[in-house]
Amino acid sequence: MIDFLKNTWYLWAVVLLVAVYRLFRPIVKGWFGEKTIALILSRLPKDEYTLLRDISLTTDTGTTQIDHIVVSLYGIFIIETKNYKGWIYGGEKSPLWTQNIYGKKKSFMNPLLQNYAHVKAVEARLGSYANVPILPIVAFSPNSDLKTKTTSHVVHFQKVNGVIRSYPHKVIEPADVAAIVEIICNQDVTSSETRKEHIALIREKKAVIENAEVGGTCPKCSGILVERKGKSGRFIGCSNYPKCRFKKPI
Repeated sequence: MIDFLKNTWYLWAVVLLVAVYRLFRPIVKGWFGEKTIALILSRLPKDEYTLLRDISLTTDTGTTQIDHIVVSLYGIFIIETKNYKGWIYGGEKSPLWTQNIYGKKKSFMNPLLQNYAHVKAVEARLGSYANVPILPIVAFSPNSDLKTKTTSHVVHFQKVNGVIRSYPHKVIEPADVAAIVEIICNQDVTSSETRKEHIALIREKKAVIENAEVGGTCPKCSGILVERKGKSGRFIGCSNYPKCRFKKPI
């Protein structure tokens, strides 16, 4: 018996690895999908978009986990990732959507409704920034064939940045972006150490913007800050305009 086990140990190892893979496959797929989206979102200009990952917020019913939040001059984008393949069917308000792989069907919670809960969780914490638009996006793996019927943003991973960049109008100032990021990070219950580090960095960026003055260095491109006049009155702008559009009201 011992000799048999010695001679077949590799077979048992393969069986064990397969069992472990099947057990943790959903977790691995989810992790890979989130990492892929994080890489895609990292290509957005960092002076205009701040990426927050794996944010957990408390709600009346427990805790809600948000894959990605992008806080920008153009609004707040909340992205729910689904690393699924096959045909994906679902409607705007359907409680469940369906994944079909070669005739094998599996139901899963409507990700639009999931993301709606995320939107409300963030919205509830914005306070004086409640008028800032929050825009939900559901992102599926490019291995999926989306046959959904929705008016909301349901796209493949590679189109997420395109959706975000399709909102070109500035609705908040850089200092307000930093303030909103700090509010969300303060409420994140995922990791206290990570939260402290992120908040310190955001406060540093916020201080640089608040301390910007004529004759100083532009916090976006290191150009010289000058006084300008626009429709809304005087403001501090960058001498490298229009390449750099840094702006601070006086």
